[in-house]
Amino acid sequence: MEHLVIAGAMGAGKSTVGRLLAIELGLTFRDSDAILEATTGDTGAVIADRLGVEHLHELELEVFLRACESPERSVISPAASVVDHEAGRAALARNTTIWLTASDDVLRMRTGNEDHRRDLRSEEREHLRLRREPWLEEVSHLIVDTGTATAQEVVATILERLE
Repeated sequence: MEHLVIAGAMGAGKSTVGRLLAIELGLTFRDSDAILEATTGDTGAVIADRLGVEHLHELELEVFLRACESPERSVISPAASVVDHEAGRAALARNTTIWLTASDDVLRMRTGNEDHRRDLRSEEREHLRLRREPWLEEVSHLIVDTGTATAQEVVATILERLE
């Protein structure tokens, strides 16, 4: 059973679009950030500060892989870091992956005031983008720019293109 996976960088709209898409399709929504916080008691930012970014990314991958194992078809919004791991890329490719994109300015604006996310410097954000984009392009079934569209417009575009 294929899940719908909403992939992309922090701030691309994965949680918002994923939640709305799940409602439209009558599916369960599985948000990686929420699952991580519910299972560990800490946000990703706190985990990164306390245990390091690598440990955070390992936990994020575990959360994503467990969600993919669910027999119930769902919409999954994983952490951006899952594409860094071969197992994460394989799981993305096995499911219907929708890559949400946005310009760096939009991503910075959307992530500026959120405590649950770790703070990324511009250089780090650019490095991650350059490393992850080829992998995301390889495993994605759809690519949708969320920069100027509303979440509802993005969902409508996804539904139209999935048909």
